[in-house]
Amino acid sequence: MSNDESSGAILKTQLDPKLARPRLKEGLVPEDTGIWVSIEEGVDAGRKETLSPGGVYTIGREGADIVLNDGKVSRKHAEIGLYGPGAYMLRDLASTNGTWLNGKPVGDRAKLGNGDVIRVGDTAIRIDIVENSVPISD
Repeated sequence: MSNDESSGAILKTQLDPKLARPRLKEGLVPEDTGIWVSIEEGVDAGRKETLSPGGVYTIGREGADIVLNDGKVSRKHAEIGLYGPGAYMLRDLASTNGTWLNGKPVGDRAKLGNGDVIRVGDTAIRIDIVENSVPISD
């Protein structure tokens, strides 16, 4: 916030939508590719979410695309980026407790593949990628 000295009013900082790039949420992954995350361990175990449209998805406690009820997870802990065929990335967002992929710490980012397990806090998340799938007709 800033202080307008002429009137003494406090002004709030506002985001200029012309300057901020929107996070992509679709059109990056081919239609014949299915991508899901399954929470395998932790408070939210058993939950599944689809990421098939592609784009960028945040993992965290609050205000994230994939919200976890895990006290060891930061509000904005990690990010899954699905940028196109074979271009699937995991990024740690400077989290307090770190992000792990298949038992190894993620520095800045790591490439994701089918069956990989992401660990944030006490939560384990498996990613499933099915490429060249054939739709089932009714």
